[in-house]
Amino acid sequence: MAGFDIYFDALEDCAGKANSVANQFKGVADESPAAPGPACFGSLPDASGKLVEAVKKLETRLDSETRHAQRNLKKVEAALYKVIGNVRKADNPDPEVAQA
Repeated sequence: MAGFDIYFDALEDCAGKANSVANQFKGVADESPAAPGPACFGSLPDASGKLVEAVKKLETRLDSETRHAQRNLKKVEAALYKVIGNVRKADNPDPEVAQA
């Protein structure tokens, strides 16, 4: 396409980086620590159980958010490759078919 510069290497680098970061988020989500029990907070009358529940809620939320980020980054990667494919297809809509 005349007058239109696309830097495929930059798009591919961005897609690769999105994939790399997505895998890091997946790793964080997969490495959940063991659930704490009231004993890990020591002797806190009426508070240990509440702290355990708060930590569990936090861990659940972190897991949900990291998995959400990982899924969305995978979508970014796929979208970038789709852009690359569509631009290449638009630039050369009728590629020559190899003769057998």
